[in-house]
Amino acid sequence: MEVALYHPESGYYARPENPVGRTGDYVTAPVLSPVFSFALGNLVREFVRRNEGVLCSIVDIGCGDGGLIRALASENSSPNVRFFGVDRDLRRAGFSPPLVGLKPDLRSVPRDGAHLILSNELYDAFPFARLVRRGEQLHELWVQERDGVLDWVEREAPAPYEDYFTANGIELAEGQFADVSLEWEAFHAEVLDFFERGLVVTIDYGYPADKLFHPRARRFGTAAAYAGQRVSRDLLANPGAQDLTAHVNFSDLQRAGGTTLFFDRLAKFLLSLGAAEHPLFRPVEDSGITSAEEGLELLEAREAARRLVLPDGIGEEMRVLVQGKNVDLEGWSFQRPLY
Repeated sequence: MEVALYHPESGYYARPENPVGRTGDYVTAPVLSPVFSFALGNLVREFVRRNEGVLCSIVDIGCGDGGLIRALASENSSPNVRFFGVDRDLRRAGFSPPLVGLKPDLRSVPRDGAHLILSNELYDAFPFARLVRRGEQLHELWVQERDGVLDWVEREAPAPYEDYFTANGIELAEGQFADVSLEWEAFHAEVLDFFERGLVVTIDYGYPADKLFHPRARRFGTAAAYAGQRVSRDLLANPGAQDLTAHVNFSDLQRAGGTTLFFDRLAKFLLSLGAAEHPLFRPVEDSGITSAEEGLELLEAREAARRLVLPDGIGEEMRVLVQGKNVDLEGWSFQRPLY
């Protein structure tokens, strides 16, 4: 997976075209609707207010083309706030300082002041191992070539994977598959250790361990491939030409440190931050439409916004984990009940 996604010449993310968007392979929440950045912008302003007089850094890890961090920077002009986009490959980031500072890794971001660190679909793109329980043994699926075609072969899994399940009290059923990255917890611990005061907001597809490794609900794991807005379970087809992903074990991220202030659906998180106050949710008769074309565009934009907050969209499928260090543990807008 590391080679298929991140090879500097042939990897999926090395391609010059942007994989995100309606003409790409998949759509992310920031691209889907401006409601996403609008709600997060409210969180940025709340964070700055709660850290009055302190230099605040807003950091987007895995910023991709920089659309989200650029939108947040354009909506916030406080002199004691600075914005950073972090990505291992910054070629798609179409902006430059002073609006947003681009950094190849988190260590390059200044450590002084308070930090609000965001990530959206970062951890589900980490290289992962495919594992399966065979009797008393845990096997790892390796990739091999047979007659010019890539295929799977099983081998006994390295000890760290057995240790992972044992230490966390996870038992796979016979024949059950699971997709695991040992880097989830380790990397997240580095993020939490990076700053002295602030919040880490992790938005991704995933579940806590008891649901992620449920023997019936996810017997075949969660690994999937995305290309042309379609999902497939054939991970070996077209290597380097499709995205590969697996759901995140949020229990790993919670074990990494910090104090959990919020863990729930993306829809609830955005609504708590005031997403419904965005103009796209105002009555249509108040929109000032002057043509049929404008009306169609508005309907399309409203439908995209709706997918962020209603039960049949990605707002229901994605989870948000907010962890804090040396900050108020209560009273945040994202913690308020919706009803």
